[in-house]
Amino acid sequence: MTTTPATPVAPARPKRATPGWIWLLVGVFAVLLIGAFVLIAGTAVTGLTPRETPGVWYDPDNARPDGSRALAHIIDDHGGQVRVVRGLARFTDAPQPDSDTTVVVSSTGALNEGTARQFLERVSGAGRVVLVAPDSAALELLGLPVRVAWAADFVVTQARCDAPGIEPTDTVTSHGTVYRATEADARECFPAGDGSTVVVLPRTADRPEVVVANGRMFTNAQLTAHDDAGVAVRLLAGSGEVLWYVPFVTDQIAADGSESDIPAALGPLVVLSVFAVLALMLWRGRRFGALVAEPLPAVVKAVETTRARGRMYQKAGADARAAAALRIHTLSSLASYLGLPYDAGRATDALAAPDHELADGRADPPDPAVDAIITTVVSVTGRDPDQVRALLAGPLPSTADGLMLFTSDLTALEKEVRQTP
Repeated sequence: MTTTPATPVAPARPKRATPGWIWLLVGVFAVLLIGAFVLIAGTAVTGLTPRETPGVWYDPDNARPDGSRALAHIIDDHGGQVRVVRGLARFTDAPQPDSDTTVVVSSTGALNEGTARQFLERVSGAGRVVLVAPDSAALELLGLPVRVAWAADFVVTQARCDAPGIEPTDTVTSHGTVYRATEADARECFPAGDGSTVVVLPRTADRPEVVVANGRMFTNAQLTAHDDAGVAVRLLAGSGEVLWYVPFVTDQIAADGSESDIPAALGPLVVLSVFAVLALMLWRGRRFGALVAEPLPAVVKAVETTRARGRMYQKAGADARAAAALRIHTLSSLASYLGLPYDAGRATDALAAPDHELADGRADPPDPAVDAIITTVVSVTGRDPDQVRALLAGPLPSTADGLMLFTSDLTALEKEVRQTP
């Protein structure tokens, strides 16, 4: 019987210890991470004070096209006194408005049940309250007999009413959101679409005179059009003082009988959860060691897929389909920038459907979301409405040259809206 000698086993290579400087870096990084999380959690618990620098629609200190700084300066220059108060605390600390004060409210979306009730109590003795572009929720919270309507067309409309601060022959540019009163004594001015640009509610026993206005006539970009400036000044500066109230979202207070939506223990729980996650990371996290090479799947560069798709469209002669895809992308980008709704996924799915047809010379079917984007783009850029509608909802090009020109026009329009070179 022959015995085969055992093959000696080579001793395993000793593992190299992790250098000390790496653990030092890990410790420093952990301390910085813990400090950042503590700072963020503390900020979430205590709340942030809103910035005093405004940059929102209809703000009296906003010098951008969508602000109302020019209107506030015009009122000051003509002997009026505009006093801006930001936040509920400053509004309640200010002297209570009397019959010689007009209270203007922008950013009405920041009101809730509690702040709306407190606002109504403070302005009960005011001469007039002007609500700038309120939505349905704000109108309901304030208990006003007004509902929101829609006017998709960019039209110049005449007052056709006799109300304080408005002449029957006044004309303003009306588009977008309009209003319709459900009270017989209310006066509707500047009719457009399904409603009117301005609704005036007379004084009652429990409220002062209230003016609900679209707000476009108050913006810096629109103030010089037609009689917009005159109507805006007369609506706001009909009294000795203008108190411009800008609510903050952080002014949210609980109404009587309601509980806060945020539990009081949420802040400490967030901080405790952060420390628990950090401890779990240090305990179960992967240790530093030698790098292990792993086989990776084939990587295809994005530019190659883009060029391949372009060649596919070119060979198939699908210039109109390529133009439709570019239009969907532009509409989605504009809607995201302007804060408007647009379902790009639904439009893309419809374009990809086998039975989807793109006939030459045929415009896209009417879409309220696209109409809203077109209307807002026209107001921001000042372009001709027909030109913008032709780009965003008109017939698609069917030739390669037309596709190139169409792409260039879409790019130029988006840059103009974003105000980028």
